[in-house]
Amino acid sequence: MKKALFIFLIFIAVILAFGVYSYFTIPDGSTIESREELLQEKLKGKPWSISVEQKIDNYMVSGIYSGYDESGLAVFEPKGNGKYKLQTHVTRDNDRIIITNSYIGGQWYDIVWFNGAKTDYAEITYTLDGIKQETIIHDAKNMEIFINPAPTNDEYKIDVSYYDNEGNKYE
Repeated sequence: MKKALFIFLIFIAVILAFGVYSYFTIPDGSTIESREELLQEKLKGKPWSISVEQKIDNYMVSGIYSGYDESGLAVFEPKGNGKYKLQTHVTRDNDRIIITNSYIGGQWYDIVWFNGAKTDYAEITYTLDGIKQETIIHDAKNMEIFINPAPTNDEYKIDVSYYDNEGNKYE
């Protein structure tokens, strides 16, 4: 009887130790490294790294890249206490401009990023009801991510062109 109780207690201790270990080793999104681990779990098969991040309404928007000539955008939703979970992601080949939207803090945002070449600025133009709006000039020297509230909940068009310091255009 004592031997069975001893074995049962050892079994419970092993389960508790495994649970504690798992709890403290699961990525919680609180650091760049932890957010990269969350990306590895979701986007299996390729190593992903975070190049640049911007915070908006407590959400973290990350420009990501892999060693396989791919780039992407990932949006991390706050869970509280400085922790994040992966909300959404999109990936493309490095030579393509990434244009996506995401629901952040109760509002839709357009998110644009280009990791394919060293650029100086981007020109972003919205077309609403067939009418081109004033072009937005976005500084891209430091690989900043363009995050802008969607102009409407209805249909619209967004055109994006990036330029390097010699005037070469990427679209």
